[in-house]
Amino acid sequence: MKNRIRFASRLLPTVLGLCCALAEGCGRAPVAAASHPRRVLAAPVAVTRDLPPIEAPGVLSRKLEAMLAFKIGGVVDSVRVRAGESVKRGQVLAQLNLSEIDAQVAQARAAAEKARRDEGRIGRLEADRAATLEQLQNAATGVEAAEAALRIAEFNRLHATILAPADGRILSRMAEPNELVAPGQPVLGFGGDAEGWIFRAGVIESDARRLAKGDPARLHFGGPPDVELPAHVAEVAEAADPRTRTFEIELAVDGEPGGLRSGAVGDLVLAKPGSSFHPRVPASALIEGDGRQAVLFLLQADEGTVHRRSVDVLALWGGSALLADPLPDGAKVIAQGAEYLHDGETVDALAP
Repeated sequence: MKNRIRFASRLLPTVLGLCCALAEGCGRAPVAAASHPRRVLAAPVAVTRDLPPIEAPGVLSRKLEAMLAFKIGGVVDSVRVRAGESVKRGQVLAQLNLSEIDAQVAQARAAAEKARRDEGRIGRLEADRAATLEQLQNAATGVEAAEAALRIAEFNRLHATILAPADGRILSRMAEPNELVAPGQPVLGFGGDAEGWIFRAGVIESDARRLAKGDPARLHFGGPPDVELPAHVAEVAEAADPRTRTFEIELAVDGEPGGLRSGAVGDLVLAKPGSSFHPRVPASALIEGDGRQAVLFLLQADEGTVHRRSVDVLALWGGSALLADPLPDGAKVIAQGAEYLHDGETVDALAP
């Protein structure tokens, strides 16, 4: 019992000390936790006339390319060239078997000679009043019809042979000797040299409105080896393609195609400034995008608070965004950390 009393007397000062300490602590005012402005990255707003380059895939070809064919059908007698061969203007490229065609010409010529003889005989009879004027007129009409038939036969005979329309190259061969071909059926693909090379591509309506004849461009053809060709706009279509709703543009290639062949597929890149100035901000500054609408935060003049602002985005380009709406001169936007801010918040803005 004495031991218990002795232990309690020793413990009592300690307990009383703890109680006093707690009492002093409860009586003091709580210390407020230190608050710091949120750190963000601010970037200046650039004002520019530059717009995203016009880019589109397209096809390279010669300016003069044609599918050569016979005017009439028949049996192919000869095809004297093959794909890749160079030819000269007027060179014979292919010919039909002329047996039937020559017979048709001879038949038409004989019919025309007979019609002329008949007209002469009836003319003499009409002079002797042994034939009527109507019979003479009918004979004259018969001569005209027979001579027209002869011209048709001779024209068909002329176009039973395919001649090179200009100096150039054979692109393809689609018929062989002894093959029966129909009128107008392609026999040879031809490309002329004198008119040079072109590149055709389709662009959307907004890009077509930016283009004008003479605008310089670059054409890229992937390799290896990669080929880059300078070009300029030669034509812009006045109407959209009804299927793709794009506008075809034709670019003239400046110089030789660098070993490329007709039909090569490449990419058009045409950089052209716009007609007016627009703000350009980092794309990371945009939040809450909805279509062309987005939100960004502007750093106020005191560079201590931010202001929330809705903007209309014209285009995204290379990590930047072009805006339709003007921004204040010398404005800065929050390029990093904007997604955590609210309007009027105080921030610690750091330079990029």
